[in-house]
Amino acid sequence: MKKENIKFFIKKLSIEEIEDFLKLNDNDFFESLSSRVNIQEYSQKLHKNATHFTLYDNNKLVGFSPCYFNDEAKDIVYISSLTIRKGYRGLGFGSELIKYIKKHANKNGFLNIVVSVHCDNKISINFYKKNSFNLLDKNNETKVCSLKYKG
Repeated sequence: MKKENIKFFIKKLSIEEIEDFLKLNDNDFFESLSSRVNIQEYSQKLHKNATHFTLYDNNKLVGFSPCYFNDEAKDIVYISSLTIRKGYRGLGFGSELIKYIKKHANKNGFLNIVVSVHCDNKISINFYKKNSFNLLDKNNETKVCSLKYKG
């Protein structure tokens, strides 16, 4: 991997591309994605409703963050997930993807970005805090923590 080959795009992925990427990285989620959702149905939903922030190494998809820009008040962007493939983690690509999302949100008049993660997922919580997100809400019953970035 050469850093000069890494490119960020907003690119509409096919249902198959989304499904393949999510299945490939299924066990890299704090709790496997397939244990929480039907990946095929989730891929269809993401394809239809989300803006796809992608990271490529040449033609290989190595990062994916589907986000919802469907708040009519243009108040909140929701990050559905942010996944960087093994071998590309810890190199700053996740933070660069967040910067790309923030820039796009700002350009389109959205004021806030919200993400929800498992409250025990300290790695993700620390990642988002490092990227200027603050704890917004903690649901002890579902163990879901919401973090918010205010632009």
